Amino acid sequence: MIKSIFLLILLSISISTYSQTSAIDIKHQLDTLVNRDGFRTWKDTATLNLVSVYIENEFKKHCDSVSRQEFMVDGRTFSNIIAVVGDTSKPRIVIGAHYDVCHEQKGADDNGTGVVGLLQSVQQLKGYSGDYCLEFVAYTLEEPPFYDTQYMGSLIHANSLKKSSIEVFGMISLEMIGYFSDDKKSQDYPLGILRLIYGSRGDYITIVRKLNKGAFARSFSRKYKMRKGVKTKKFTAPKSLPGIDFSDHRSYWSNGFDAIMLTDTAFYRNKNYHQVTDTLDTIDFKRMAKVIDSLVRTINAL
Repeated sequence: MIKSIFLLILLSISISTYSQTSAIDIKHQLDTLVNRDGFRTWKDTATLNLVSVYIENEFKKHCDSVSRQEFMVDGRTFSNIIAVVGDTSKPRIVIGAHYDVCHEQKGADDNGTGVVGLLQSVQQLKGYSGDYCLEFVAYTLEEPPFYDTQYMGSLIHANSLKKSSIEVFGMISLEMIGYFSDDKKSQDYPLGILRLIYGSRGDYITIVRKLNKGAFARSFSRKYKMRKGVKTKKFTAPKSLPGIDFSDHRSYWSNGFDAIMLTDTAFYRNKNYHQVTDTLDTIDFKRMAKVIDSLVRTINAL
């Protein structure tokens, strides 16, 4: 009897600590995010601002410390949305995803899925009281023509952390986390020989790291794979390899911070990349939910 009660207590603690992501909930959230009259492009600032307000309000449902990091480009105001959880005197773990799109497209996977992963993480980690301070950031202006410029939203944020001498343990870039395929030859690589190592099926999530990775990248990768919630592969390569730095983590690398990208590999798998076909019906919500679950559990375990 005592043993049974003890097991029930452990189960209750496990459930309260690791809320399971609902595929139905994330589908609804992604639908709200991407299916709008306008497009989340820098040219359509009205729609982009409406989306920023939506993200800000979702953050405020679960976090008291929410702010806007505003900056001007060509006379227009753009905003990163920031939510902070935990003791700000502790080293930071930044979890980020960009909410803009490249052209007039829905951008369900690129990067609606990353933003939903961000919103779900805030919701599930709102009571976090671990060894780090969690900083969740929704970036603007990741896409061309601002990619790899001083106006890239993530670079604005990373520069501000560096300027303020804030200690950053690591950064996680959520870049397209919802497209999977079990078909043969559904996965491409920057080098053909990599298919022999990683396989030809796009049925996994990838942790992308640079060669001189730090303690955060090593620890996160090991603990994420230990969750076994979703098939996961680590990809480590020099920064010069095409695609390895094609997202917001590059802004933290350039500031000397340890960072990784969690991704379904974008255009190496998802041929809807930067196309009007990047729509809600292409997303694998069950596997996407597992990606988010493993992310939350890994952050709790760091």
